[in-house]
Amino acid sequence: MKYEVYLDTVFLIQFVMNYCVFMMTASIMKLITSRLRIILAALIGAIGSCFMFLPVGLNGYVKFILVFVLWIAASTRIAFCVRGRRQYFSMLLSIVAITFLLGGVAQWLMSVFSGNLAVGIWLTLIILIYGIFQYSLRQYRRQKSLFVPVTILTEVGEDACQKVSIVALIDTGNRLRENKTGKAVCIVEHGIMPPREQYDYEVTYYALGSTGATMKAQSIPQMMIHTKEGDIKCRDVMLAFYPGKISQSGAYHMILHKDYMKEE
Repeated sequence: MKYEVYLDTVFLIQFVMNYCVFMMTASIMKLITSRLRIILAALIGAIGSCFMFLPVGLNGYVKFILVFVLWIAASTRIAFCVRGRRQYFSMLLSIVAITFLLGGVAQWLMSVFSGNLAVGIWLTLIILIYGIFQYSLRQYRRQKSLFVPVTILTEVGEDACQKVSIVALIDTGNRLRENKTGKAVCIVEHGIMPPREQYDYEVTYYALGSTGATMKAQSIPQMMIHTKEGDIKCRDVMLAFYPGKISQSGAYHMILHKDYMKEE
């Protein structure tokens, strides 16, 4: 059985596919590169794919090794600045995995739409999958970046202090202020901190369907917020103690006020 293969179509599909794969690899591994290098690597990869269909008298397995081993290795070198063998092989594994994932999803979509699709629709599917992936990855990282580890320094006696380490949610919509001092308030679950006999402050908050409720609050000497950019040291922090669970899933136990995210 003979098949007609149009090299221009193969080249175009492989170029778009390679470009998307390299861009997705850069996003996943947080690699620094340029769009020009990605385009050049995608071109080299597309040329290698066309080589598979040329009647050059080589065994099919030899062609496969040349394209999927040597050509991908060369394209990876062009697309990214490789630092060490470990990073290089990690890139190769990521590229192979993303290629199979992207191609597999595209093939499945083609089978759903009866399989006989024009080249333009095939390319649109690849670009659509790529766009959904990039958007999902950005949303995931944005959501994940809202959580930070926090170390709270609490007084448990006249000369004694205790450290409490918890995960906090950065809530830019938190505008709570303590009633008397007007200080910005962070909210923590009641059972997380050591219990006190009495509290010096109160914070009024409004929940959906309520006219207003109060939380006990206390000023603590110090709090350390651990971010990727470095630690932020906060002094004289106002904490309000919420009587229930802040997160039903237990993902975090504290809500940070945005004012404390600024270095003193």
